Amino acid sequence: MTRPIVAEISRSALVHNLRVAQAHAPRSRIMAAVKANAYGHDVQLCAPVLAAAGVDAFAVASLEEAETIHALHLGKPVCLLGGPFAAEEVPVATDRGYWLVIHEDRQLLWLESQAAQRSLQIFIKVDTGMHRLGFVPERLPEILAKLQSYPHWQVLGLMSHLARADHPEDPFNLQQIEVFEQVLQAFSGLTVGQHSLANSGAVLALPKAHHYWVRPGLMLYGLSPFADRNGVDIGLQPVLSWRSEIVATRQLQAGEWLGYGATWQAPAACRVGVVAAGYGDGYPRQLGTDTIITVADQKTRALARVSMDMLFVDLTHISADIGSVVHLMGAGGPALESMAASLDTIPYEMSCRIQMRVPRRLGP
Repeated sequence: MTRPIVAEISRSALVHNLRVAQAHAPRSRIMAAVKANAYGHDVQLCAPVLAAAGVDAFAVASLEEAETIHALHLGKPVCLLGGPFAAEEVPVATDRGYWLVIHEDRQLLWLESQAAQRSLQIFIKVDTGMHRLGFVPERLPEILAKLQSYPHWQVLGLMSHLARADHPEDPFNLQQIEVFEQVLQAFSGLTVGQHSLANSGAVLALPKAHHYWVRPGLMLYGLSPFADRNGVDIGLQPVLSWRSEIVATRQLQAGEWLGYGATWQAPAACRVGVVAAGYGDGYPRQLGTDTIITVADQKTRALARVSMDMLFVDLTHISADIGSVVHLMGAGGPALESMAASLDTIPYEMSCRIQMRVPRRLGP
């Protein structure tokens, strides 16, 4: 590929962030969340690095994502956080040895019809208050009794998810933790005991939520789960460096217009760079005029509207020309967290926006 846009993934930053997770939860095993193409970072690059660095298992959202991990031959268990989405997925999951998270009755019926005589390892999802997925605690005696009638099935543990771990001081976290603890006291003996509750926010700030498994995701990629802090503020390193180059320059006179819709008018003579990146690559269209951007290691600003394949930067007061490197976001440029805040969104969405036409490359 010759179009000069790339998302470089730092091997050393991935490993560093895994070590931070391990240090915060030293008595837990790490189930690395690599769903959504490793949060946009490219699972085929990230998963082998994480496996070699010592993660104990991977968590994905679908059978298709599990199959991508399986094809890498990493020798680590793969957990389908949403369980099966259709009956025909169950035989594939059992053949591969995937762990299934079961959260509703229809899935139990699929297991009974497709895997009654097959070995199966599962988690039971418990709704502790988020009310997204999971069985209410009152139904666990019935559910676990049914599962015990299938000797080839093994219930690894109970699993739940915290709704407010991004605000660790919120008392709702303690309410959910307490509900989960009560459930474990009552039903842990009917499982192997490999329970899981903590996501990235809880790994970092809620040790009471640490159990056999913790499930860090965002933090592994160097991004903060907390709205008031960037990853570097909590000891993480950005994994992503998304960059391109200036492919053309323009000299505008005062009063001349720039870009689609002629929305930006030069207040004085200025020099403009055209960058090979746009909303077709996942760079948000809303990040137009005055968005901070780094060109040739110098801070400047974007100008006018973002196009599908290009955007504009102000070169008037910096030294740069055709071929100069432009750091769009991540290491070397604006933090994903700060850019997300400017759009009233979250860093998860920022990294997941990056389109597949942007090549990913593993770097040091």
